[in-house]
Parts: sequence; C-alpha cells; structure tokens
Amino acid sequence: MIILRTRISSLYVKFQLFTHLRPASEMLQVICQGTPFEVSAALNINFYLLNHTSSDLIQIGYQHGSAAKAVIARSIDFAVDLIRGKTKKTDEELKQVLSQLGRVIEERWPRYYEEIRGIAKGAERDVSEIVMLNTRTEFAYGLKAARDGCTTAYCQLPNGALQGQNWDFFTATKENLIRLTIRQAGLPTIKFITEAGIIGKVGFNSAGVAVNYNALHLQGLRPTGVPSHIALRIALESTSPSQAYDRIVEQGGMAASAFIMVGNGHEAFGLEFSPTSIRKQVLDANGRLVHTNHCLLPHGENEKEIDPLPDSWNRHQRMEHLLGGFDGTKQAFAQLWEDEDNYPFGICRAYEEGKSRGATLFNIIYDHARREATVRLGRPNNPDEMFVMRFDEEDERSALNAKL
Repeated sequence: MIILRTRISSLYVKFQLFTHLRPASEMLQVICQGTPFEVSAALNINFYLLNHTSSDLIQIGYQHGSAAKAVIARSIDFAVDLIRGKTKKTDEELKQVLSQLGRVIEERWPRYYEEIRGIAKGAERDVSEIVMLNTRTEFAYGLKAARDGCTTAYCQLPNGALQGQNWDFFTATKENLIRLTIRQAGLPTIKFITEAGIIGKVGFNSAGVAVNYNALHLQGLRPTGVPSHIALRIALESTSPSQAYDRIVEQGGMAASAFIMVGNGHEAFGLEFSPTSIRKQVLDANGRLVHTNHCLLPHGENEKEIDPLPDSWNRHQRMEHLLGGFDGTKQAFAQLWEDEDNYPFGICRAYEEGKSRGATLFNIIYDHARREATVRLGRPNNPDEMFVMRFDEEDERSALNAKL
C-alpha cells in the first residue's frame, strides 16, 4: 500500500493506492478525503447551491481521478462503445445531448460538477468525458430502449435488516469497478462500488443508509431532470431513507428511468422513476421489498415499458419464493444470491455465448445491525474476491456534523 499525504490550505489530503502491490484480480480501492471545493461560507445554506471557490488540488474528484486514471480510461472507452451501439446517433447529435446534460449539472448541482471536473483533471481527461460517464444511463436508456438486469431485496428482521443486490452487466465492465471511500466534513462518509469516474453508485454510508440500483425500460429523456448517478449520490449523502427520498423528490423529477432502493435498519423505500413520474415502493406485510428490472407500480398510460428482459419477472418471482423459506440468518440471505434457477438468466446470472450477454459482476449484502457490507466480486457462487466494508474511527471523525 502506498500512502501519500500532502498538506494544502491547512487540509490534509490523503491518497491510499493499491495499484502496485495488489494482485491483478483485486479491486482497486481509492480513499478520497477533503472537500469537492473550498467552501467560502458555512455549511448552513442550500446544500446543492453553495457559492464556492474552486481548488482542484484538494478536490475529492482530483484524488479519485489521479488514483484511478487507467481504470477511468477503460470506463470511457466502454461508455463510448455502449452509447454509440445503443443509440445509433451521430457523434454530433450525442455531443449536443452531452453538452446540455453537462450544463444542467453545472447549473443545478455545482458541487457535484466540481467533483466531476476534479476527476477529469486528475485523470487527464476532458470534463465532457466524465460527464458522459455520469450520464451514461440517460444516454443508453433514455435515448434507446436497453435490456440489462439486476436483482435487489430488503428484509426487515427483529434486530435490524439485511439488504442486498446482484449487479448484472456486460462482463467487460468488471475490470472497471473500483471500491471508493469519500470522507467529507459535515456529511456521512460513504463507501461504494462504482465504475471508475462515476460519483454515485451502489453502497452505504456511516449514517447507516444503503443504496441499490436497477435498470428500468421506460424510454425517454428529460435533460433538465436529475441523472440517476446524481440521485444515487444524493441518497448516499443522506442520513435516513426518508431524507434520501425527500431530497430526490425535491429535485423536481428525473432525467430518465431507473430504480433506486434506499434502506437502513428501520425502514426502506424503492423509487421507480421515469422522466415524468416517481413512484414509491414500500415494504410488504412481511417487511420485505424485492425488485428486478420491470415496473411494479403504474406510471400512467403514456409511460409504457419497452421490451424489458423476460427473465425480470422470473427473477422477481424466484426471489419472492426463496424469501418465503428464508430463516432470517445472514448465511441464508447470502445463499439467495447464488441461485441459478433458469440458468443462465437466474438471480446469479451467467455469461453464455450467443444466449446471455451479461453476468453478475458483484454481489453486495448490507448487514444493518452490524453496520457493514460484504462484497463478492464476480458471480457470488464462485467469487474472484470477497471483502467487508466497515467504518473506522477516521471515517466517523470526518462526518463531523452528520447524524450517526
């Protein structure tokens, strides 16, 4: 492990890089500490519209970008190929959409735009490329119907709750995944698994809030809406699922369709959203919530799903069935995600040439009672790597004014 500590503007910025000593299969871990910018006023004004003076050298984004530079380059290459392949639009048409989405982020969420700008500087890429990574869902799903899968579940227990997800996507993206920690004074510390360069994804925070993310298939793009990765970051910086839900709804609507689950040891919600609607999924009578890749709630006559994966219904029914015999233990919960019923399209998805183009790339299980998350990289029945994410004293100290 290489630790580089630099003093800048009375703040310590620390990089922890595992790039040189880690095995080839081990996920890169990046720890970012500081602020996205030097704040010129106290953190008691509008959270998303702070006036600020930029200071790239202490940006969280800069640390992310410089530590994961090579992985970000691969993420960009994949995103370009995906967007071109799915949308069939010309480069000029895509450039116009990208420019509009970038302006919206800069105007509506300048704090996150600064972080994106810092990533670009650290990775030595153009800002537009990092904007593209963080709006890839809006390109790939908003401009063209897409067919990708994930399975998510939450189970309330007498003492806490268990929450988890299998994240299924193209196998080529597994090498682009990193383990990211962000420490910010006044906010919960967040730990999540993301594709390098993306500022919000699947993970949890030191306030006990955990976030999951599934693709949906309601076509349409509203460029002034919230990009889903921005919504995920908003949720990750919240101190309760209720606060996360309220903050996302307050943004005035989403840019494209997707599903976000937010939970802690006491409550959980699912947010199904399209460019024109947000629907709230609540726990069933057994304190459970399950979602895959089709809508469970009505979104209006004009909001029709376009060709979702047929196995989405199978996976949803299968998870509901498995939970019917669930004994409430973490071990049994972990085994649910290894299920291969309807192979290769099961909860534990497998790649099969000419049949299944994607696979489960990682599984994450949140144990809310223990305030930890277990990650299995690769298919959970035969993982390439397994590790547990917890919060240490430095994580707690960094969240100075957060409700823990």
